[in-house]
Amino acid sequence: MRIFGAVLGIVLIAVPGSAVPMIWELGTSARAVALGGAFSAIADDEGALFYNPAGLALLNKGRLAAFYHRAFEVVHHVALTGTIHNWGVQLIQIDTGPIESTNEFGNPSGELTHYASQAGLVGVGFGIENFSVGVRGKLSSDGHETHWGVDAGALARLGFVRVGLVAENLLGSTELSLRLGAAFVARFNPHMALTIALEARDMFSRPELHLGLEASLNGVGLRLGYDSVAVSTGAGVQWNSLRLDWAYRMHPQLPASTLVTIAYLF
Repeated sequence: MRIFGAVLGIVLIAVPGSAVPMIWELGTSARAVALGGAFSAIADDEGALFYNPAGLALLNKGRLAAFYHRAFEVVHHVALTGTIHNWGVQLIQIDTGPIESTNEFGNPSGELTHYASQAGLVGVGFGIENFSVGVRGKLSSDGHETHWGVDAGALARLGFVRVGLVAENLLGSTELSLRLGAAFVARFNPHMALTIALEARDMFSRPELHLGLEASLNGVGLRLGYDSVAVSTGAGVQWNSLRLDWAYRMHPQLPASTLVTIAYLF
């Protein structure tokens, strides 16, 4: 019965009201998920490519990152990301493998369900002082349908306040949606900071509010977030050029998910 519930969850995510493909709904950053997905105004690591391409202009180091997400105990969700100053590229795949569903009594039905999808993104960002803009192209396919889109983002840093705006599918095969985020970053010294982030999504169709909190000290971060459906927690640590981020996303009806990102900075 638990596996059937997980498959049902996949269907619910894969066919939302806005017809956005599932692969764009799951995220590709353990840090961002731990912050409830409220990342469009932060966008200060390789996650900028997925959450706000304007952040690519702010990256002063090259980054190679591998992401793994075990969703609903059946979905294998992986992403490989490479970014340098102004540029980024990402490959994403989700795959359930063959799953045997159950009937109303919880017994195996003998029917197999399988879902797989692949996607790619390429982005570029440009910045002038405390303001930057970015654009990305994206393409996804699940073997039955192919979707494409062109998204644009903007990011402004005003003292301890950061504001991010992302317009998804300015051009593309799915409907336009907007993300507007704000982050408040209090730096007590070069090694200690507190970030509070909030983000409004899909303001014209199905409004959602995402919230995130991050406390960092000497390269160690603790995180808490809410994405309008579930609460997430997480942590991150950096040793020299290696960074590890972990997130745990709870869900009111489905099994919890574990996410990990390993990144190398050069």
